[in-house]
Amino acid sequence: MSVRYTTVRLSVIAGLILVLPGCVDEISADLPAPPNVLVMNSILTPDSVFRVQVSRVTSTVDSSSRLLSSARVYLLTPGRGEELLRNQGRGLYASPNRPASGVPYTLRAEADGYPDASATDTVPAAVYIREGWHSYPTGTNRDNELLGTIVVRFDDPAQTANFYEITAYQQQAGGQGQGGYNRSQDFVLDARGNAALAAEGDAEFNPGSLVFSDKLFNGQAFELRASFAPFSRSGGGILNGVPIPPRVSGDVYVVLRSVSRAYYQYRKSWTRHFYNQGTKGPGGDLNQLLFLGDPTRMYSNVDMGYGVVVGRAQEVRMLPVR
Repeated sequence: MSVRYTTVRLSVIAGLILVLPGCVDEISADLPAPPNVLVMNSILTPDSVFRVQVSRVTSTVDSSSRLLSSARVYLLTPGRGEELLRNQGRGLYASPNRPASGVPYTLRAEADGYPDASATDTVPAAVYIREGWHSYPTGTNRDNELLGTIVVRFDDPAQTANFYEITAYQQQAGGQGQGGYNRSQDFVLDARGNAALAAEGDAEFNPGSLVFSDKLFNGQAFELRASFAPFSRSGGGILNGVPIPPRVSGDVYVVLRSVSRAYYQYRKSWTRHFYNQGTKGPGGDLNQLLFLGDPTRMYSNVDMGYGVVVGRAQEVRMLPVR
């Protein structure tokens, strides 16, 4: 009886706390002015034309737009001089041209009242998947949910440092009358046991993608085996006395990106920053929200400003069932 009484009493106290009026104190404070610099962001990829977003650093009490539509953005290509990018509004600037692998491109942003900001990066040569497949189901997680496995193999170029990013997802045709395709979010890939991934030290931060270098396998064949939980599946049961094994709904795709060193460093810092903000995965995580980590400084390769200009090339491949 004492246990039940204590529970009721605590519930009443908790209820009183919720209904008691709160107190709000206004505190005057002189907030430091934000840095007077430009923020320039761009991903250079052969799959798209040059696109750049330019903004400014704002304070928490500044309600005006961060995006700058009055900047001038120049693209500098070796042997071709400089090109003024077209202003598309809302801080976006573009060129009709596409970057090529192996060429160092420089982007420079200018705006009245701000120091010029610039950054240079190179799109690495694409590395292609030699072999890949997925199997399902291959195991279960601690909640007894079925898991699958993806396998990706490729050959790493020798005599140069290479950096990669791997993501995977499922895609299926839209419902009746909808047309098109429905693409899922990226799978959470669990690659425990892979030495190259373990050496990155990212697992504890629940990365949204696998980002790694070839430090442990430079010039060698590489194989990734990672488990995943699909967002939807079909089958599983018995039809007319015949067992129907479960399968992933639609098709499974993998994306292998060859990325620049700057892209690699940015994604590493972004993973830690995202985790420390208490925003891990869809819906976040309560424990993570209550016990936030220390702020993480984001990587930037922009001189006299913030942001990143980074290069990547990628291959997207559907993984057959095996």
